[in-house]
Amino acid sequence: MGSVLYAQADNLMLALSIQQADEKILEEMARLRNIPPAEPELLRRQLLAYHHLEVASFALQEQTDRQYEMSIISADRLTTNSASSLVQLDGNVVVSFKLEGEEKEKKLSAQRMLIDLEHSILSAQGSVSYADPQIDSALQYVEGTIITLDWSNSLLFIKGATTQSEKTNSEDQKITLYTSGEQITYASKASSLVYSDGWIGTKREDPLSSIRAKQLMFLSGGDLMIQHATLHIGRVPVFWTPFFLFPGNRMAGNPAMGFSSERGMFVSTSFELFGTNPKLAESEKSSFASLLSASNSQALFPDGILYTARESESAFQNWARLSGSYLTFLADAYELAGLHTALTSHISLLEEKLIIDSHGSLALYIDGKDTLTAYSDAPIHRYYGEHSLKLDTTYADIRLDVPYYSDPKVKRLYANRLTMFSFDAPLGKTQEFPTDFNSDITSYTWKLASSFKLPKTVLSPYLSTLTISSLSAQARWDWQSENNEYSYVLKNVVIPELQMNISGSLLSLSSPIETKKAEKIEMASLELPPLVPKAYETAIAGAQKTKTVATRDLAFTYSIDQKLTHSLTQTTSVLDWEDDAYLYSFTKGSFVLSASPHSYMLKLSQEIIPQISVVEDQSKNVFYNQEMQLFSVTKAELPLLGLSYTLSQRLYRFQQTQTKGVVEPETKIEEYAFTKDTVTIHQIKFEKAVSLGNGTLTPSVAASLHPVTQSLLPKLSFTNGPFLLSASYRWTEQDDVLKKDAMFGQVRFALSAFTFQVDANYDLKGDPLRTLDALSLKQSLTTSLFAKTLKLSQNISYQGLTSKNIQDWIDNLTFKAEVPSIAVTYVMQGPINMLESQKLIATISAKQLSFRVWKRRIEFRLGLDTSFNFHFQDRYASSLDVVGSLGFSIAEFVDCNLSIKSSNTGFFRYYDNQGAFSFPLLWEDLLRSFDMTGDGRYKTQFNLSSITFDLVHYLGDWSLNCKYTGSVVLSNNQYNWVPTVSVFLTWNTIPELNVAEKWTQSDQEWIRTPAT
Repeated sequence: MGSVLYAQADNLMLALSIQQADEKILEEMARLRNIPPAEPELLRRQLLAYHHLEVASFALQEQTDRQYEMSIISADRLTTNSASSLVQLDGNVVVSFKLEGEEKEKKLSAQRMLIDLEHSILSAQGSVSYADPQIDSALQYVEGTIITLDWSNSLLFIKGATTQSEKTNSEDQKITLYTSGEQITYASKASSLVYSDGWIGTKREDPLSSIRAKQLMFLSGGDLMIQHATLHIGRVPVFWTPFFLFPGNRMAGNPAMGFSSERGMFVSTSFELFGTNPKLAESEKSSFASLLSASNSQALFPDGILYTARESESAFQNWARLSGSYLTFLADAYELAGLHTALTSHISLLEEKLIIDSHGSLALYIDGKDTLTAYSDAPIHRYYGEHSLKLDTTYADIRLDVPYYSDPKVKRLYANRLTMFSFDAPLGKTQEFPTDFNSDITSYTWKLASSFKLPKTVLSPYLSTLTISSLSAQARWDWQSENNEYSYVLKNVVIPELQMNISGSLLSLSSPIETKKAEKIEMASLELPPLVPKAYETAIAGAQKTKTVATRDLAFTYSIDQKLTHSLTQTTSVLDWEDDAYLYSFTKGSFVLSASPHSYMLKLSQEIIPQISVVEDQSKNVFYNQEMQLFSVTKAELPLLGLSYTLSQRLYRFQQTQTKGVVEPETKIEEYAFTKDTVTIHQIKFEKAVSLGNGTLTPSVAASLHPVTQSLLPKLSFTNGPFLLSASYRWTEQDDVLKKDAMFGQVRFALSAFTFQVDANYDLKGDPLRTLDALSLKQSLTTSLFAKTLKLSQNISYQGLTSKNIQDWIDNLTFKAEVPSIAVTYVMQGPINMLESQKLIATISAKQLSFRVWKRRIEFRLGLDTSFNFHFQDRYASSLDVVGSLGFSIAEFVDCNLSIKSSNTGFFRYYDNQGAFSFPLLWEDLLRSFDMTGDGRYKTQFNLSSITFDLVHYLGDWSLNCKYTGSVVLSNNQYNWVPTVSVFLTWNTIPELNVAEKWTQSDQEWIRTPAT
């Protein structure tokens, strides 16, 4: 046996002498002190007690070959014993040592040290401090009165110690953790830390909250075993337990339990058969584990009842980790919801190109029924499954989804699971389940969606593209009652839905007509002063003058598009594959022959477009319709002259329909005819841009020809930088004669900070009494000033004569001004000489205005979000909506916020007997809204719709959150004010320790409701 020495004053050597003395020396030492003879061990204890020495014994470790390096940084005196390996240091002693293979060194300082180099044991006393960055637990930094350390085996014994460590809790908050105890024992190999008669808190002295216990034992990963523990707030004990085990380490099965919940008592387990389920990994650690466990970036695997890290893993485990694949078995037992088992998996193959997700659940529901006669009924055997397959490759994308459910509520009940042990669950606190799935599943659909793309082949360019952009199928089931029994019924089937395209080029010839090499023009070098070296001579790069090459081309291309939909939709009690069928097919082709003997002189193209469509709908009386059409588009262009010609027409149409009850189908054939019914576009156009100084002048003429409605539209436009001016004149066919129709003009000037535009339209068809009666104008102006801080805009719409025969009518005249957070809009309307105000719209959006005082620790916040709509003509349409907020906070002490939402739609009450708006009536009503003692607030048009007050008091270790909310709720066709008060108290060190309460007033009675 070896000894850990705790001594007072200068008795370190005396204690060591007593411990190492043999039987004869012990008897002599006892005789000199008048101690009666006894057994050696009893004499040893009596001698230690005589000198008031405290000794804790431990088993000496076997000699290891692990090397270490020790440095004595400072000491006032050093004493050695040549007959032994003992070294004694006195006065401001600082030593450091580092074991073989360690990167960071340990450091120990004290007033006095005794070092046993042979056994790697050190004992220190007097203002002792110890720092070990290798220990990633609560012992990163230690202060105590006496410390004994076996550094080669990381055995640490501390007397009267205070430890300190920096950690992060489960809410990613930085926590400084202090511990203090009469004695602390740490064994690195066993990863155990034992506190005797100690406490743990977040302050070194007089913590506001702490856990005090006879013994606290922290195991690897954060498991906590407590004996005779008390939770204190200040010095007041608020909770005591004789024994408690908190599984901070992730346990196999990831058990979650509770004695009080909406499902009664429950136990939920999740076993990872292989891989790591990310939903479980996210919740694997509590604050105890985060604060007290060692950080470990290694992958964890089930090892007995706990997850542990492994130095090596199998090939299968490595594949599962790298691909993210996993298989998890779930087993739950609920007092009120029965038994539930499930398998959930995620399989990733082919470098994540193929992903298979699967989940299947089966439950035994104790309140289930054999016959489901009501919507909310559930069967005894409940189940649901959600399976999907995804394939994502260069040439094919496939997704298959196959869900199924026994009833609409099954997923909401069993998919919202708890997967982490909660500290307060064994204490009887009500556990709340997640709410990720809240909706009833009244219908579900099987879906198959895919797309395919043909890779480049030797058939290119004859077959350049073969793409199936969509190939899908689906089946939909709806939850409904049939024959007084609820079940999922097949309502719709689509097999298949197809969209595809095929295209290519059967002929493609192209050759240049003329090729001129680029002319390179060398520019003279810049002449430099004679004293400047030649190396600095700068030459202007030679400019190249190129000429575009003209070509001759001949090509014949094709493209075919296909759409197909075949579906069935239930119209009777049973889905009928004949009576409920619907078929739609549409095929469109495009065959283009293009030729150009000279790309500057002439371009020709002829496109033939065949179309075939088939619609078969058994639910209609005319259930079959087949149509075949042939279209032609002819284009000719003279690029050098700016001339183009377009003719689009239908060449042929065949239609066949079938009516129920009629034997012979009805057929219609339309032969080619050059008429308005068959020709859609027949146009010739001239457009040519001409450079004119720094600007561009573009004249154009467009003419629509017979048999379409003939028209002629000459146009002239000029652009120069931000300036545009255009004018056009249109003639339109009327009674087989071209007659003047309208004139159009536009002026625009656009810069980044200023835009002005006028659009004019003059109607020439009528015979106006005045010249201005045929004129309509639209003008807009926007500008930004002071680095876009102020934005101004103006819009006007003018009609010389309206459809109601009103002359000089301004449809709207709008002015708008904007500065940060504030916008004002003013709208007018009416005759130009009698404009009337229509609307005034003002908005203020100052979300967060704040200022700080007293070293920026005190903050005041103001928020205002207001929308005011005042209608000058319709007094019943005016409204005001205000959301105001006030905030006050003192750093690290208190934070409070007040938010009020109010609205007013009763502005019609603020008009006097003469029909004029009265501001005094408005102010009087506003004052009534603040009457909290009388009944004034019940007689105002300012309606308070909601109010929220939130107070957070930071108590160092604790946070107190008090919240009051009130809102107007419509219930039983009556509006009622419903207030809610909630209180949430949490210990910041371990947020799992919290109190949450919530009360809501209903029918003048306060009711406790579940807190979130």
